[in-house]
Amino acid sequence: MSKKVKRGKASRDTRIQREMERLAELCEALPEDRRRAGEGLIHRAAFLRITLEDLEEDINENGTTEEWRNGPDLPPMSRIRAAAQQHNTMVKNYAQVMRQLMELLPDTKPTGSKGEEEVNPAEKMMKQAIQNSRSNIRAIS
Repeated sequence: MSKKVKRGKASRDTRIQREMERLAELCEALPEDRRRAGEGLIHRAAFLRITLEDLEEDINENGTTEEWRNGPDLPPMSRIRAAAQQHNTMVKNYAQVMRQLMELLPDTKPTGSKGEEEVNPAEKMMKQAIQNSRSNIRAIS
């Protein structure tokens, strides 16, 4: 998408930067080598998330299909809009990037004072993002 979509007062670049900062904050506890390895994934995840938000806004406003004619004498046909196709592809890519980021997180799950497993907040957020992406794929498909 070449145009800059503004949501409220924040520009697209500002929204991407904020999302990068949010993801980087979740990865602060990682060892330096893993954090450096995750920098590209953080940037990619932020870009994909903001792009998905913009595409979702477009889809909500204009729908997932459009009428199209193959010729002036032919009846109109319904086809999936380019924004919906892009969204489907990007949701899959976003889920994969988030999965890769999750793999950078430590595998150990500390137990709380009651012997229950404590939930890593970053892991919880990333799992939720993957689940949301999967439900968006089902909703659009």
